[in-house]
Amino acid sequence: MAASCISGATAFSPVKPMATATGNNGLFMSSDIVGSPPEGWQEVKELYPPEEFVPDFRVEGGNTLKTFKMPAHAERVQYVLASANGRPMKARVELWIGPLRCVHTLIADNMNGESCPIKATLKFKKLAPTLKISNNGEFEFPLAAGVFVPTPERSAELGALTQEMWDTSPKVTVQGGPTTGGLGSVRTYEIDPSWDNCQLMFWSVDVGSKSVKAAIEVIQGPNNTKQIYDLQIGGSTQPFHAVINTPGEGWRVRVFSKKFLEDGKFQFAVAPYTENEFEDDSPNPGVSFGSSGGW
Repeated sequence: MAASCISGATAFSPVKPMATATGNNGLFMSSDIVGSPPEGWQEVKELYPPEEFVPDFRVEGGNTLKTFKMPAHAERVQYVLASANGRPMKARVELWIGPLRCVHTLIADNMNGESCPIKATLKFKKLAPTLKISNNGEFEFPLAAGVFVPTPERSAELGALTQEMWDTSPKVTVQGGPTTGGLGSVRTYEIDPSWDNCQLMFWSVDVGSKSVKAAIEVIQGPNNTKQIYDLQIGGSTQPFHAVINTPGEGWRVRVFSKKFLEDGKFQFAVAPYTENEFEDDSPNPGVSFGSSGGW
């Protein structure tokens, strides 16, 4: 069976059949193939091509915002949030259908938006919604961002890639909390030191298809929270995929449910996106479990 491999920003896969991932690496792409694709293989673009997927506009601080109307054919949008000169990044992304219905929210609060940007892919219904990006930081901390609407053909490719990651990666179920208050269950995933970039995917299609409300902390060291995300998406119709930077050792992703126990569960998957030459014989501890009580 042929496996998809990557060199730089492109991948190669056989023309027939379609490439499939092996193991639980999701969309991880190695560098076994360099140069032109072998005979009988075709070139496939990466999920977030680095030469194309770069911020191309600036949003000033002080709650400045920009809006983008999605075309009628669009069912996915990709966006990137970053900052220049190693400054903090505080951004808010919303997807609106009409003036009253917000179906997606991502609130990002990163210590360093230059070294820790976020690249995201969001699916939605073909209702021509409006994407809003605002800068919640101070005037001294401008936001660099980019919004990209794929063509129908590229959207189908993205759907296949994200579905492949979801199907081949281990998934963790997160339960809601009590109605008396407080967050729900906590899941912590130890990131392998060889992962330069980590991809996350949130979905509830297999556990009730209800909406997802999650708090995400990306920590390096014992308790040094460097990236914080507050995520809200729909149920089975709105899978959310993102890539974040996790260079070096000691990274963990901690996910909290912000839903009530009776309001359903959601799942998330974690997989490498790019890897380095780090060698570590100790096993990856994977997922650890906890609750709002801190055990």
